[in-house]
Amino acid sequence: MPPTVIPTGVYLKLVASTAFWGGAFIAGRHLAQHMPHFLAATGRFAVALIPLLIFARLTNNLPRLSGSQTIATLLLGATGVFAYNALFLAGLEHLPASRAALIVALSPIMTMMAMRVLARERWSRARLFGVVTSLVGAALVITRGDLAGALSGAVGLGELWILLAVIAWVAYTLIGRRAMQGLNATAATAWSTLWGTLMLALPAAFELAKGGIGWPSPLSWLAIVYLGVGATAVAFVWYNQAVAAIGPAAATLFTNLVPVFAVVFSMLLLGETLALASLLGGVMVVVGVFLANRAQAPTRNAP
Repeated sequence: MPPTVIPTGVYLKLVASTAFWGGAFIAGRHLAQHMPHFLAATGRFAVALIPLLIFARLTNNLPRLSGSQTIATLLLGATGVFAYNALFLAGLEHLPASRAALIVALSPIMTMMAMRVLARERWSRARLFGVVTSLVGAALVITRGDLAGALSGAVGLGELWILLAVIAWVAYTLIGRRAMQGLNATAATAWSTLWGTLMLALPAAFELAKGGIGWPSPLSWLAIVYLGVGATAVAFVWYNQAVAAIGPAAATLFTNLVPVFAVVFSMLLLGETLALASLLGGVMVVVGVFLANRAQAPTRNAP
């Protein structure tokens, strides 16, 4: 049987998805500095919900949820939508978008480490080398190359918020792997986005009740629409289509492009610069993730 030919459009959509996610750091940086965090996050996902629900309905991918599926999607919304985005915007208030992106690039490695503990996976030496390389690179980014200074408080609040956001995303990933039964990615994304938006709306209402919030500028509205439509609805649908076409392992490798796009966009659009230590650390994070993903598939220890 001849090998399956993957349409070029699949790869173009996959690269475009990572570009959308890279641009999310720039849009998020703007909103974090000009709007209350929960209000900005609620706006993003309220905008995302409309195309997500329409797409799910048109493709018959919005089924009624069982009790276990409801709990699972609630947990997905609490971790991947509510917690991640609140912490993400809190971190971007203090950190340049480029540095935040390089820390978030640690997410796949943190997920592997969690699976190593929870599923008792056995790693090859190549995977271990990739993980260690990424961790050292992340340490350089987080501490700005001052590893000794980290012990005396050189790491700021922004780094802490972004690290907590990474932990929230790892929890989201693990829940998605284990808790989804009978739900496809489109349905899981739509339902979890709905629950997460409702969770974000409650603290956003308190932010509104405090008063003193001006009407968002046109640029802030543009950032919200970009995050909601481009970086959420379109990017997730295209990414899920790519996963179905080429498999999750191959698709995951493309996410290494996210911090690359984020750094390039932040330099071009925000005029940010990176210290040599942060740049070196970012390269180590991306290379380490690539090596760890390319390593042989892990095996599970016997119970």
